[in-house]
Amino acid sequence: MTQDRVTDSAGGTDRELLDNHIAQLFYKTPAQLATLVGDIAERVLPTKRPDSAFLTRYRKFDYAEEVAKIEFSYQPRNVDDFLDEFRGYFENMINFDAPGVMYNVHPNVNVVGQAASFVASIANPNLCMDIPAGRVLVIEKAVAAYLASLVGWSADDARGVFTFGGKGTLLYALKMALLRCDPKHRELGIHDKHLVVSNDLGHPAHIEICNWTGLGQDSCIRLPTVAGAVVVEELHDTLERAGQEGHQVPLIILNGLTTNNHSFDRIAEVASIRDEFVAKYKLAYKPWIHVDSVLGWVFLIAGRYNFATNPLAIEPEVLDYLGRKVEQARAIGYADSFAADFHKTGFCAYASSVLIVRQQKDLFEIQGHYAESSDLAFTEYAPYDYTLESSRSPHGPVSAYGSLQTLGVEGFMHILANQTAAFKALKRWLAELANAVVCNLEEDSNLVFVAFLPQDLKGLSIDADLSTEDAETIREFNTRFYAFLVRKAEREALPVYFSVSRSYRYQGLALGCLKLYSFNSTLNLNNARAVFDMLLKLLTEYENFRGVIAPAGSFDFTRTSGDAHV
Repeated sequence: MTQDRVTDSAGGTDRELLDNHIAQLFYKTPAQLATLVGDIAERVLPTKRPDSAFLTRYRKFDYAEEVAKIEFSYQPRNVDDFLDEFRGYFENMINFDAPGVMYNVHPNVNVVGQAASFVASIANPNLCMDIPAGRVLVIEKAVAAYLASLVGWSADDARGVFTFGGKGTLLYALKMALLRCDPKHRELGIHDKHLVVSNDLGHPAHIEICNWTGLGQDSCIRLPTVAGAVVVEELHDTLERAGQEGHQVPLIILNGLTTNNHSFDRIAEVASIRDEFVAKYKLAYKPWIHVDSVLGWVFLIAGRYNFATNPLAIEPEVLDYLGRKVEQARAIGYADSFAADFHKTGFCAYASSVLIVRQQKDLFEIQGHYAESSDLAFTEYAPYDYTLESSRSPHGPVSAYGSLQTLGVEGFMHILANQTAAFKALKRWLAELANAVVCNLEEDSNLVFVAFLPQDLKGLSIDADLSTEDAETIREFNTRFYAFLVRKAEREALPVYFSVSRSYRYQGLALGCLKLYSFNSTLNLNNARAVFDMLLKLLTEYENFRGVIAPAGSFDFTRTSGDAHV
């Protein structure tokens, strides 16, 4: 795209030139928009290659220095000049379209859903109400009704809202839970002691929402887990203590596929314990159960697949794994609400998160007097009365709708099957190595935690009796391997990239495990083998140069470990 100069020969701004310049900044025709988008894509995306984990060479930069370089011009900037500068901001960006990127549960993007979202944004609707949004609001209602139906909830009673992320869905759940146990807090505020029950595998946001809402972080009780699920006996005892001490328990948060274990809590059992607690203490409210299923919701989609006839001819071992996850996900129906992140397991760009509520009246109660008639018609719908945001982008529902429709159940199932086969193979191949310990080998999960052993510890049995010295040697070996990987990315394009975990424990030991984690639509057995081979090649190269690279302490690997959940 070319752009005439904006200033005249004297350095001032000619009004006619300015008119022409401004006109090019706003929508005229589809061809104008297509040309502009194509121009930007041609400048930025050629470096987004399947054999490169980053869009550019890696460079560690200082934020203050980078910000200081930026000047905001008094006169309008030439569009070409702006685009040339803009493409530089893709430096260091991870290429999530590359099959070798094994960095967290961060998908590649369904371009149809993303393009639909982009065009919807050009129309600039605000989903706060239907008049400025038009029929686009129907999409939000339809996606929410579909997800509710997958857990057996009535489309007439259930409701859903898209929001800014997983933390947003949790804030909704806590707000509705507080209104259930303390209806007057909307007007009078919170005065009594309220407890939010979570567990030690729950997302940090479970604690953070207690801070944001003024309950205080200490109000979040993190119960222990065993085999990836909350210990229900501990939950029972916690509720008993709350009942005896007169504390209210507005919210119980359960996991619907944890980030690092891919486990579900025992939702049906928890619901039963909750109901017994209510009956025993004759409570005027029922503690709200929210399932934080921002990852695991996708198995509700898989639940529509015909496992008996298996039309995709999925391998039995893989089909069994997916069947177990589907059965666990179906228990979400025992909850009061659940969440889905389409930007995690729905192949949408950030952010596309939706909260689904069993009873719409609980959502409407946030505002206090909102209601909808059964024959709701255009010009009557204004969800901003009860939503957290008044400025509501179309991106979340539109991109989710595009992904659900263009992939369908079979598309999602095909990808899930390929991913499952790939991770089972990676675990098996790594476990066969004498210098590797797959820390989650027996776990029902599509990710790998692996600790490589230095040559002098090759074949060592890793258990709780491992000496502190050996554990530290292994941790340093793996964290330096990650530092080596990043330094290599400064010099050349890398086909693979993964993370190192500062928090993961194996046999109670922090071994600096490398974390291989992907939700890429193209991941399959062939790509998994390529990742495995490259990993071993990099490991050999690292071992050869191990004596000359800088100590691990000179690179702050903990800041880029992939343990953050976004």
